[in-house]
Amino acid sequence: MATWGHRTLAAWAILVAVMSPGAGCYKPTIQDGGLLCAGGADGGVCPEGFYCSANGTCRKGPKMACPQASRVEQICAPDQGTDCDPICQSRCDCGRCTYNGTGLVCLPAGNTQRGAICTLGAQDDCAPGTFCRSDCGGRIGRCYRFCGNGGSSRTDACDGGDCQIYLNDALGNPTQLAVCGPPVQVCNPIVDSNDCGALALGCYVEDRTGSTMCDCKGDKAPGAECDLFNSCIPGFRCLRPTAGANAICVKTCRRGGTDCAPGGCTPIGSGDFGFCMP
Repeated sequence: MATWGHRTLAAWAILVAVMSPGAGCYKPTIQDGGLLCAGGADGGVCPEGFYCSANGTCRKGPKMACPQASRVEQICAPDQGTDCDPICQSRCDCGRCTYNGTGLVCLPAGNTQRGAICTLGAQDDCAPGTFCRSDCGGRIGRCYRFCGNGGSSRTDACDGGDCQIYLNDALGNPTQLAVCGPPVQVCNPIVDSNDCGALALGCYVEDRTGSTMCDCKGDKAPGAECDLFNSCIPGFRCLRPTAGANAICVKTCRRGGTDCAPGGCTPIGSGDFGFCMP
């Protein structure tokens, strides 16, 4: 009767025979992107015929050559996962991580900055971390900063502002991707000026800091009830003039100026502008 040690030696002998050159090599079927590799694009190990991509999976074929001009540096600590991260710009071998209407993809980076007018399309011209979103009823496209993906929300990407604008997919259905509101921009909120670079945009004062920003022009008349801060025509602002009152369109004014003569200009935040008490 064979002892345990004899059985072990026999098993090793069978294994050596299977692995010997005469017996042929074991070649498993590996799905493209289906095998994890430690180290990502910095040197993970994959089987022959695959390379370790930036998202930490083995991709079929030779490692793609990425021109230096196409490289995008990570801009914050990304969440875990294998999909590219649009907020922090990680896990792309080349280019930026963005949304193309159906999913997250790695595409060449543009240089149009957050809040600026951009070219709409599956491959837009926005800078890394931003996305060209249809705005003002489809009249323009503007670059919006990614700030949310599923359960992750990064208000620091919005300079402390809200991360509450959710993107729709190509069919108009809501996604789990969110973007920041428009950034602070120097413009004149007292009149309908051309400071914002497009006829569809007007200058408004935002509540949190009293800074100015460009957003889609509203159409509510002076004194009309309203909801969003930019519901009103340029030169006016939607707010509650007194506690408990309905929100209405009130005239925007410069603090210390004569826009509200003979009354004074009630401040909005700590900025240079306010509103005329009706």
